[in-house]
Amino acid sequence: MTPSPVLEAMRRQASAIYATGAVPDAIVIQRQVLLAARSAGAETPDDSLFLGLMLHATGQLDDGVCLLRDGIARFPAHAALHENLGVFLLGQNDVAAAIEACQTALKLGSASPNVLDCLADAFNRLGQTEAAIAAGQDALQAKDRRFGARAPLAMVPDRPPPPFNPLNPAENVIAYSLWGEAPRYRVPLLENARILAHLFPGWTMRVYHDAAVDDAYLDALAGLGVDLVPMTLPPSVPSHRRLLWRFGVIAEPTVRRFLIRDADSLLSVKERVAVDAWLASRFHFHAMRDWFTHTDLLLAGMWGGVGGILPAPEALFRAYTGWRVENDHLDQDLLAETVWPIVRRDVLIHDSVFTGCLGSVAFPPYGALPPGTHIGQNAFSQFV
Repeated sequence: MTPSPVLEAMRRQASAIYATGAVPDAIVIQRQVLLAARSAGAETPDDSLFLGLMLHATGQLDDGVCLLRDGIARFPAHAALHENLGVFLLGQNDVAAAIEACQTALKLGSASPNVLDCLADAFNRLGQTEAAIAAGQDALQAKDRRFGARAPLAMVPDRPPPPFNPLNPAENVIAYSLWGEAPRYRVPLLENARILAHLFPGWTMRVYHDAAVDDAYLDALAGLGVDLVPMTLPPSVPSHRRLLWRFGVIAEPTVRRFLIRDADSLLSVKERVAVDAWLASRFHFHAMRDWFTHTDLLLAGMWGGVGGILPAPEALFRAYTGWRVENDHLDQDLLAETVWPIVRRDVLIHDSVFTGCLGSVAFPPYGALPPGTHIGQNAFSQFV
């Protein structure tokens, strides 16, 4: 049946509202889309999938599970519905059911690495380490097959990287994005500023921030030597694009080495030792994976490189095709599509879980973290 122009207009409206970042408003419209489509006999699986995406983004896991199970009742052979149900169930910590849903998606022919991401996390939660490692390696290899063969937007020089100069911290930058007032990000970030001179001497911390960060907090950062860069999110732009602000460091002409990090993660000795191994290597770029959920080609808060090689973030974003619906994983999706093809042959990857996959190596045997903890984790719990 050909969908009505009114229904198609409603679908476009929901998508357009979502693209502005007004997710609750888009949910209202998409619920109307689903009802109208069912009434007209013109429902598609994508109607439920898009609504499910938004429910997940807003933490409405119970509603999402009900929605997707209803969609599966109508489209039982649609793999993506089972895949997304698995992600929701894992979010509810219904691990066994999440595994069952993801395995059903695979049996139905799913080629989505997202299924494998979910399985790696789920198997680890059950203590099935070998299965978790296998799923995570499969996810990484699938993503490399998808993005690794793309034509690179830039070429890495065929000469060795320049030596690291710790005597000029201004040219060695650890970059963060920060917005709003959430203690989860502000508290660990301030602690990083305090320990930087002891743990990462020779580096400067830079924070790209918005106007919602109060002056007293910014003064505290500045007093610790942090380089502050005020940023403004344009109107009608999704809030998660602020994650890309920290990428501004990659193409600045005065920056010779950069690290991109998450504001809620504490710097550590294990990380410092890994960075030192990179600085002493022949590689122009560095990446780390340190947990069972680290199944992205480049984790947006756990990578770094030599400055002046990659295109500016604006150019990367123009080249980004939006290969799936934009969400708060945009930074990692952008890196997979536009940066990974450039760096994949010239990146030192330290990996404690999927060691050997895509050429990764074990972390140096120093600075080990306590069991169950890892580089890149949310550290706010250590302060409350």
